[in-house]
Formats: sequence, C-alpha cells, structure tokens
Amino acid sequence: NENGEVVIAFTIPEALTKWRFMGLAHTKDLKYGLFDKSVVTQKQLMVMPNPPRFFRQGDTLNFSVKISNLSEKDLSGMVSIEFFDELTGEKVNVLMPNEAASKQFNVAKGLSTAVQWQIYIPYTVKTLTYKVIARADNYSDGEQKMLPVVTNRMLVTESMPLPVRANQTKEFRFEKLINSNQSKTLTHEKITVEFTSNPAWLAVQALP
Repeated sequence: NENGEVVIAFTIPEALTKWRFMGLAHTKDLKYGLFDKSVVTQKQLMVMPNPPRFFRQGDTLNFSVKISNLSEKDLSGMVSIEFFDELTGEKVNVLMPNEAASKQFNVAKGLSTAVQWQIYIPYTVKTLTYKVIARADNYSDGEQKMLPVVTNRMLVTESMPLPVRANQTKEFRFEKLINSNQSKTLTHEKITVEFTSNPAWLAVQALP
C-alpha cells in the first residue's frame, strides 16, 4: 500500500508450535529490507488428552485430560468424552458407573487444569476411538484418536485327525471341546473341517 506495508494471508497447518518467518523486499533501484519474525500458533482454549499407547482388554484405568487456558480471562465450561468401536463405528460405554461423560471445569487465565475419567476396557472390542471436546464461552477445542486394544488372551488351536474309509461310518468325540465349557473365560473362535480323499496331500502342503 501507500505506506509500504504488505499483508500476507495464509492458513496455518494444524500444529501447535512456533514458526519462524523470514522475508526480503526490494525496489527497482535495489533498495531493500529484511525481516525475521516468530509466530506462535495456539488456541485460547486447548484440550490435551494423555492416553496410553494402547488399551488392554479387562483393564481399569484413569483417562486424564489437560485443559489449558491461554486467553486473557478466567474460563468455566464443560468437557466431554466419548468412545467408539473403530471397526463398527458404534458408541461404546466404557465409563465406570460413578463417572459422567461430561464434567465441569474452571481454569484461571494462563493456567491449566486436569480432568479424568475412570474407564473399563471390555473384552468385546479390538480398537477404540476416543473423542474429547471442551467448551467455554465462545471457545472450544477437541481431539479424536484411535488406539488399539490388546488382548490378554492366548489363541489355542486344537486339531484332531478324522480318518474314515469308503463306505464306513465312525463316531469321533472332541473331549477337549466338550470339557471346555468348564472354563468361565474361554470363548470359541471358529471350527474348521478339512476334507481330502488323499491324506498325502496334507503332508505336501506342510512342506516349506
């Protein structure tokens, strides 16, 4: 403009960090100017969950969230958390009975506060996605991320040969399968039956 000012407008990437800007301006008669400035990208209200690297089936843990107030005034608001099964997209209730999905928070300007929920990881999910949203006045922030759910079980495969000749009827009893009902934690994965008229073919398949 007439004052020699240049306005540059652009979209900052989704990163809370510090940026360094360097510029050079010159005229046709080789007059020039340099500048070197730093800009910090941040929000007035920021929510920063502290999740583990993974969940484990059957675990009970505290899921904590840090809320930072970078505005010029004290803030009061609500923060909520939700969990979803990543494979099905359905909402999963992992909160303990005495925990509410939404909680109130108060944080002074320039300070941070922590909110936590006690959760229980069920055995029926393999991946969990959490979504945390904090709102106060006209400010809001949120985070959504998927975490794997590690099983504490061991997959055991039981096999049994069923030799039957032509024009023959035989009865087989899967004793381990029958007696497995005594276990309170065992769950069946699947039953597979393979049939071949030439048993030597199964030996060939086992070769490297």
